[in-house]
Amino acid sequence: MKAEQIQIMQQLGLTLVEAKTYLTLLERGKSLAGSIATAAHLHRRNTYDALEELLQKGLVSYTVSNNRKYWSAVHPDKMRSLLMEREHSLSLILPELISQFTEAKSKRTVEVFEGLGGMKTFFDDMIKTNKEIIMLFATGKAYTYLPHYMKKWERELNEHKIKVTVLLNDGVDATLYDNYKYGIIKVLPTHFFTPTQIFIYGNKSCIALWSEDPLAIVITDKHMTAGFRTYFELLWKLTRKPTL
Repeated sequence: MKAEQIQIMQQLGLTLVEAKTYLTLLERGKSLAGSIATAAHLHRRNTYDALEELLQKGLVSYTVSNNRKYWSAVHPDKMRSLLMEREHSLSLILPELISQFTEAKSKRTVEVFEGLGGMKTFFDDMIKTNKEIIMLFATGKAYTYLPHYMKKWERELNEHKIKVTVLLNDGVDATLYDNYKYGIIKVLPTHFFTPTQIFIYGNKSCIALWSEDPLAIVITDKHMTAGFRTYFELLWKLTRKPTL
């Protein structure tokens, strides 16, 4: 018997002993359990158990002669039906598994991104999500810390035709955001400035701070994100268009 054959049979759900038992029967033909155990270098008790399991799987049969059981391997094509049975069994539970996976993904998660590398990962995630982006209390600091990366990010933003709504802190240079093809910009009331930004996209919201060691906390939670959207909608009514 070949190691590759044993490995593939194990992938079909057979144990190591069952695979060796079947392959030994296939090579030797009709045999007694003791002879199979000896030829396959298996413990006799384990061989008996394996034969009973193989019988249940439909891979072996037996005849009785002089009160002794002689075992035979069933045609190897039976393996194909075994595979089909496993695929059918999987198809029965797959919808439930997918539902559980989706539910788990939709639960609240909190991710923390630190440093400039972390901020790039966060901005990449906004592109991957491919949903409208709301920037609340925008400071323009991303262009100070990551000038080259932000140019690349802008190109991807426009390629994906992602809408961006920006609420600028008072005093921030609005021209920094001129390259957003699908962008809308307004400015918060005079003298209003906070270094803490809020980003909203998809079912995610992020609290970001551009400091000596930048930090972004991304929260995946539809209820919390809906709350931030409410804040945004209220503030949007209080804002003005940037001065040209």
